[in-house]
Order: sequence, then structure tokens, then C-alpha cells
Amino acid sequence: MTRRTPFLAFFLLLTLPALFAQTPLRRENLQAQTPSWQAVIGGEAVSPCIETSYGVALLSDGRLLSACTSAGTVIWQRSIKGRPSPYLSAFGDFLYVVTDRTHLNLVNPSGMTLWTAIAPFEITDFPLVGRDGRVFVKGKKGIACYGLNGTRKWQVETDELGSLPFGVLDDGSLLVYARALKDDKTVALRFSPFGERLEDITFSGTVSSAENSEKGVIISLTNGSIGLVRVAGGSAEAKWVTGSGNTTGAFKICYSPISQNTAFFFQNGSRTEAVIVNTDSGEVKKRFQVGQIASSDFQIARATSSGFFISGAYSACEFTETGTILYAADLPARAKWTSLCYTDKNYLVLCMKDWTMTAFLMSGTQPAQKIRPTLKSLSYVNAQSVDSVAKQAGIRPLTEAKMAEIAREFKAGDYGEKEREYLSLIKAEAQNYIDAHALSVAFRGEPSFFEENAVYTQDLLYLMSQTGTREFSSYFARLLASEDDLSQLSSIIAFAGTCAYDENAQMLKELEALLRKIPPKNSALLKQICDATYEICRFMGRPAFNRQGRTIISYLFYPQYDKTVRTYARTILTKMVDLEKK
Repeated sequence: MTRRTPFLAFFLLLTLPALFAQTPLRRENLQAQTPSWQAVIGGEAVSPCIETSYGVALLSDGRLLSACTSAGTVIWQRSIKGRPSPYLSAFGDFLYVVTDRTHLNLVNPSGMTLWTAIAPFEITDFPLVGRDGRVFVKGKKGIACYGLNGTRKWQVETDELGSLPFGVLDDGSLLVYARALKDDKTVALRFSPFGERLEDITFSGTVSSAENSEKGVIISLTNGSIGLVRVAGGSAEAKWVTGSGNTTGAFKICYSPISQNTAFFFQNGSRTEAVIVNTDSGEVKKRFQVGQIASSDFQIARATSSGFFISGAYSACEFTETGTILYAADLPARAKWTSLCYTDKNYLVLCMKDWTMTAFLMSGTQPAQKIRPTLKSLSYVNAQSVDSVAKQAGIRPLTEAKMAEIAREFKAGDYGEKEREYLSLIKAEAQNYIDAHALSVAFRGEPSFFEENAVYTQDLLYLMSQTGTREFSSYFARLLASEDDLSQLSSIIAFAGTCAYDENAQMLKELEALLRKIPPKNSALLKQICDATYEICRFMGRPAFNRQGRTIISYLFYPQYDKTVRTYARTILTKMVDLEKK
């Protein structure tokens, strides 16, 4: 059931003095400059450059995905199955790549495609990654959500959607914007991360642009009003609305996670105007001109360590929030390149039509802070509270029937709103399992419920490995560190490998520590450590993980281990070496 929430009407125009053109501290003509570096990308770029921790990645029309360091060294190039699209998004150093219009591919940091899912519609925008690793895609008349394991969690049909990108409110709920206006007003549909349609929001005018921040969705209307939409009391509302000093809408909004201010970009005649606003309060802090970038030739805008960067098709500049233009750059002829990006390390990177990436270092000063925001929360759901009396009586938050239901739903997919309950129950029981070890120590070895009910415990571990979220690697790591029962430990190791996502190498660290605890004659358990190590390294795809994985496997070459273990370890090590060749 939906309900209407009006966005506060506001038509105030600020009375500000006339603006004057700013003189850049430095002017660069990139047409006449020698690039800082160039890299061959094996085709004409289809996607924009995507920044990663190691540098940049992009997709070319030769069905080639290329990754380069920030200094232009090509790390790897991998072929992609299917016709490439421009929709490429990053999740850390993982990449979500859209091909053949409907295919969503998860590519790990080494360029390996881990899975491909087929959406029920043509994907029309960049995939959006949620806080727990799930990914949302939208089409002309629908949206869908997939887990880190490639399982579709839900899909919903919608009214025809417009071109504005996904909005993410401060509680993690989504906004998608209807294409059709209602009395010349934009309508946004709000969904939970689990596919529930929560409400419809009718703005007081037409939305010209929108931007996400941890404080909510920042909005500009075509009448010049600007505002911040957040969630309060379970419903979306305008925290503040004010005038921008303009009678038309901003063509781009850019939020800075460093200063937590927002730049609104307006076109005034032939000039581009920036309005700097405190995102939390709506206070207009500064207003100035930043060059001649028309909305029709606009390319990108982003926050930098110094302020903001904006580029059109012919010129670009970086400026501080007080209005100082640090430099203005004349770009190479537009006919020679397809897209550009500006990196955290101050490189302006152009994707040229001669199959190269060409980069210019625009500032020798390296940023002191990371510019890309980091997620403060990994979860949308808290663990379900468990009554202490019921817990002591042996009444579990998860019954066997409920576990069987969840297992069926996880396998089939499209479980939608039920996932909220499922994750809450699984997290509660996973925490109970961890707590049981502490109680066992306190009560001098008295067996816990989980030790006495091995089948139940294995079923719980299986469900933890099938959630398709980034939350459960920490649970597995703690269980690997605390479990002493070797039969239970066998299940934990196996399902940790099934989970595979190990963001901070917590599971790998504990697997390495286990080698010093497990008796050398326990061949079965040692082989399981080999398998889990390989699966984690394969999924994560980072050189540092592979190095750590090889160290773990190499430990089993020592003579105290059985010949079958040493042989098995060599086989796994060969597979890990092969991973780096693919």
C-alpha cells in the first residue's frame, strides 16, 4: 500500500550580488601538452572510466575490460562475453558490468567473471550497490535486486521510469522517479531494500537533478528550488528547502563526503555558476562562476580533496568551495575522445578514439584524504532479539521448519520482503552460536546446544553461507577462531569457503591460524582448509589474498604432514597459480 507525501512547495529566490567571472590561478592547454601517461585499451571505450583502489577500469567495444594503475600501467585485460554496454559500476574493486542489455556480470578485482545473471528487463542505468553488497538494477518499467552470489532477491514492476538515477535515502531505502509528471510535478516511488513499495512522493515541481549523500537525497527543481529529502518517522520528508538564486534547475549536483557540502551547478547564459550549500542545514555558503560549461556539453562533476571538479566537452576546471579556480584546462578536440574521468590522484583521464587512455596530471599535490565515501553500516537488518528465558529453555529463534523454508527460498530466489525476517533470524542464531563458546568456557566445558545438535548447526552454517551479503564473513571468522570441536569445525571451514566473500581477509587469517592447531594427521580437515582458502582467493581476486593463500597452502608442504595432504596442497597451489594467469 502506498501513500502520498507532498514535498514542501518553495519558490524563494535569494537576493545576491551580481557574479563576476573568476580568473584561474593556472590555465592549461591539454591539446598542446605531452600526456603524463598513456595506456592501450584494445578498442574504443564504451563505458566511462571507473576508479578503483589500484587505478581505473573501463570497458571497450572490443569486448575487453581493462584495468590500469593510477600511473597508467595495464594490470590486466579480460574479454567479456556479450555485447558491452556503458553501464559499469564499482563495488570496492569488484565491477558490475552490464552486457547484452539484460546480463549483469560480477567481475572480481583480477578480472574474472564470477557470475552472470539475466535481468527480467533491459537494464537502462548504472547498477547501484547497497550497503550489504546487494546490487539494484532498473529498467524501463521495473527494478530488481541481486545478492553477491548472483541470486535474484526480488523484482518489481513499476510505472514507466525516467532517466534520473537511483536515489538512496539515509535509511537505505530507494527512490526511483516516474517518467510521467503529475500536474507538472515529479513523482518518486520509494522502495525498501527488500522490494517493499513504501510510499509515493510528489514533489512541488519537476526535479531537474538529484544526488545521493549519507544525509539523504539532494534535489534541485526546475523552478530553482533546492532541498534535502530524508526519512523521519518512517516517511520521507524535506529536511530543508531553499532558493538557489536561480530561476531554472541545476543541471548537476555534486556532494563532497569530505566537507559534507554540496555544489549545485546552474547554467546562466554562457556561464556556469556554482552554488555551495551546507548539506545538513541548507545554508547557501557561496555562489560564483566557474567557466563556460553548458548543460548540453556537460561531462562529469565530482568532489576532490581541494573542492570540486567539473568538465564539459571543451574545458574543465577544479575549484575550491570559496570560489578560487585552481586551474582551467582546454581539452583536446572533442572528436578525438569518447569520455573522461578525474581520479583521486589528480589525473584527468581521457578515453581516446585511437584505443588509448591518455592522462594528464593536473596537480602535483596528493590528496590527504580518501575522497570516495565509505559505508558506515554493512546491514539493513538487526539480529532478532531473543527472550533470555526462552533461550535458557532451549527455544530457538530458528525452528527446523523455518530453516527448511529459508533454504528453499534462498535456492529459488525472489523471496523479496521475507528476507528481512530471514536475515534477522539467521544473525540472531549466528550470534548465539558465537556466544555459546564463551558460555562453554565459563561453565567449564558444558556442551552447548550447537554441540549437541550437529545437524541443526550445519543447517545454520549453510544458511549463513547463502545470504548473498557481505555481513557473514565476520561471523565465520569468529567461529573459526573459537570452535574446538573438530567435526563442527569441518562444517565451519566448508561453509566459509562457500561464503567466499572475505572483505578484510578475516577468514583467511583464521584459516592460517588453524594450521597451528589441527593435528597433522587430520588429513580431511587440512584438505578442507586448502579448498576454503582456494575458494576465498578465487572470489576475492586480489593479489594480496593470493599471496596469503599461497602462504597458507605452502605450510602444508612440511614433512610432518601426510603425503596425501602434501600432494593435495600442491594441486591446490597449482590452481591458485593458474588463477593469476587467467
